[in-house]
Amino acid sequence: MYHNNLKRLRHEQELTQKEIAKILNCNRNTYNNWEQGVVMIPLAIADKLSCYYKVSLSYIYGVENNFVIKENIKPINYETLLDNLMKLKKQNKHTYKIIAKALNCTEPTVQRYFTGAIVPPSDRLVLLTKLYNIDLDTLCGKK
Repeated sequence: MYHNNLKRLRHEQELTQKEIAKILNCNRNTYNNWEQGVVMIPLAIADKLSCYYKVSLSYIYGVENNFVIKENIKPINYETLLDNLMKLKKQNKHTYKIIAKALNCTEPTVQRYFTGAIVPPSDRLVLLTKLYNIDLDTLCGKK
């Protein structure tokens, strides 16, 4: 239900969809699809919104609904994200097979996520936070 949070944030700033789309460098229809929940908002865009509105990624994605402005929001640190994924995998003694089952994808795909070949899509990152019981912002190195 993250789309409700996007709408709330935009309304709090008294912005139109066209204005926020311009800030994000996308077209209004694309933004509207994210705000309506038709399409999952990409991680890079959610990160921009997190920094712009000064809220957590967890709030942007609706993982938490606690609306708190945070002055020290940082952009995602992709190196930290990769390091955290590998640490969590090792700490929990998980194989790529175990993780793939939890994420409902293939082992090679999980391996690409964990080696940095591709960034995990937002929905899979949310699943990883649940698997490892870790805050999304902490996982992504935003804290």
